[in-house]
Amino acid sequence: MTVRAQGGRSRREKKRAREEARFARFEAYRAELIAQGFAEKDCTVSILRANLLGLACALPFLAAAIVGAVLLPDKILMCTGSLFTELFLLAAVFLVSLPAHEGLHALGWAAVRGSFRGIRFGILGRSLSPYCAVEAPFTRGRYLVGSLAPFAVLGVGLCAAGLGTGLVPLVVYGAYNIACAGGDLLVALKVLCSRAERVLDHPVRCGFYAYRRAENARVPGSG
Repeated sequence: MTVRAQGGRSRREKKRAREEARFARFEAYRAELIAQGFAEKDCTVSILRANLLGLACALPFLAAAIVGAVLLPDKILMCTGSLFTELFLLAAVFLVSLPAHEGLHALGWAAVRGSFRGIRFGILGRSLSPYCAVEAPFTRGRYLVGSLAPFAVLGVGLCAAGLGTGLVPLVVYGAYNIACAGGDLLVALKVLCSRAERVLDHPVRCGFYAYRRAENARVPGSG
């Protein structure tokens, strides 16, 4: 066996070991919450379903951005004076938005937690979809901060900047990021509808496990 093959197998083994450790911690958090008297509900969805339903969640915001851009009294159609430069800038923004989106998830969760510990990035195998996941359970409000950070900053923020300055390209960038945040909007809606007291992000799937105190459950240590 060549050195390169051995190195490739070693990397795969290390990756598998890290994934197994992540799932072990996830299961440990689940067991701890259930032991504390919480009832568990699986609120994860497939990537395909998240994309389809997420786009539906994003449509009202996209419509508002488009209508706002159309009604702008003094539109500025280009940030630069060159069409080639404008197209290059558009492509660059689209590419940078992907890592920036996941980075804002991490920043949002780190801000409410006070640490980046337990925040992980990855790419889902077949779909090649990048993701950011957080390991520890959160209250509903804190989980929403990280979940909606990309939508608020890259989506609503850029659209508002474009509508305020009259720069249509900024509205386009913002609308693109709102569309990219469709899955996040779907997750946020599920969080609100779940009325969860604790939210545990799933390590790789889109969504979370919701926990509510079971009726008549005794809090550990209460007597």
